[in-house]
Amino acid sequence: MVAFQGSRQSRSLISQGYEASTQRQESLLPLLFSNADNLSLPFESISRNMKTMIIFALVIATFVPAAVLYFMYRRDFYGTGSFTTVIQCFAWGLVAFGLALGTSKIVFGFDLLTQNQWVQFGAPIIEEILKALILIYLVRRPKFTYFVDGAIYGFAAGIGFAVIENWSYIFDYGASVAIGRVISTNLVHATASALVGIALGYSRFQKFSGRILLLLGGWLVGMSLHIGFNNLVTRVSSGFLVLYAAGVGITGASFIVLMIRRGYNEQKQWIKESLGERDRVTAGEAAVVNRLTDVETLLAPIAEQFGPDKAKQCEHFLFLQARLGIKRKTLDKLTDEKMKQGVQAEIDELRTEIDDARRSVGSYTMVLLRSIFPEDDSPLWARLEHAIQEQITTRGSRGGTSVWDTLGDRASHAAGSAGQDG
Repeated sequence: MVAFQGSRQSRSLISQGYEASTQRQESLLPLLFSNADNLSLPFESISRNMKTMIIFALVIATFVPAAVLYFMYRRDFYGTGSFTTVIQCFAWGLVAFGLALGTSKIVFGFDLLTQNQWVQFGAPIIEEILKALILIYLVRRPKFTYFVDGAIYGFAAGIGFAVIENWSYIFDYGASVAIGRVISTNLVHATASALVGIALGYSRFQKFSGRILLLLGGWLVGMSLHIGFNNLVTRVSSGFLVLYAAGVGITGASFIVLMIRRGYNEQKQWIKESLGERDRVTAGEAAVVNRLTDVETLLAPIAEQFGPDKAKQCEHFLFLQARLGIKRKTLDKLTDEKMKQGVQAEIDELRTEIDDARRSVGSYTMVLLRSIFPEDDSPLWARLEHAIQEQITTRGSRGGTSVWDTLGDRASHAAGSAGQDG
């Protein structure tokens, strides 16, 4: 990528952080590739104000992209993705940068490409391949659900790559490059990788040939975006270059947000289609699950009657059911038997977790939870349970018997009637 500086001359220096190593290898990423003694000499030779600027730039170059990544992670409404996996993808982005650095040394060492050819075409291709390797591994894992996961994991890998590249630019060209990069180059890196992740997410439900075509298509789109961006910032000399570059980055990231939103709507439909009696989920519970965007409002009666902690338990229970519905639909759509077995194991674990959560919520709270929506939305047994609860409340106010006494009386009456008939 290109370091945005004030002059045309500085913009034409180098377009990738690791390309700088071919001219000034001693200055590239001293924080990572040099020992503390070597790092202290040049750092101590600059003014105190400059040191402060560099530290401030490093903070911006690290925490702003991390904040954008966290924002993107929070778009996963149903929480099908794993935060641990997001961190792993971020870490892989750091590794991918090191691999790209090594590749650039080989390319320039054997004079395979000129600097401009590498910046404009070679680097985008190599980078997108390297960043996507972890996505190719994850897409076969049972915990990888749909393209929403692919978008977020790909975005994380791209941000990891971009952060380490930010550091290289700050040490090579100064603190002024940080802000320009976090609103442009970083978002392009993340968007390109997310596009590959989206393609891989769709590929889960295809046969082998379809999976290969979608992977290649995702790579083609991601590489095309990256190539177009690098050519823009190396060929255009307008004073509005930073604005053009930021426009590309922000537009790309916005597109990923829209795709995640689309995935959420599809998952919501999956939940509606998949949750049912086979997983011991009543229609009343399923109705609440499909309104989770208003979960705080829906659970307000429970919070009022049983307390906020119990409402939180109900919320956790409902989100587990939502994930179960998504996993059920995923299982139905998969064509690979090995992947199906993995997802079935995930479903079994989720059902156990849901049963534990249901017991924690408690029967009285479950009655109120199922009654949030009209009884017409609930199956017969749920309506009967609600009627029994009303009897408990009525008799309790009169000092009457418990629900077990009531059921015992009815059982005795039924047995007596059977004896008379005999």
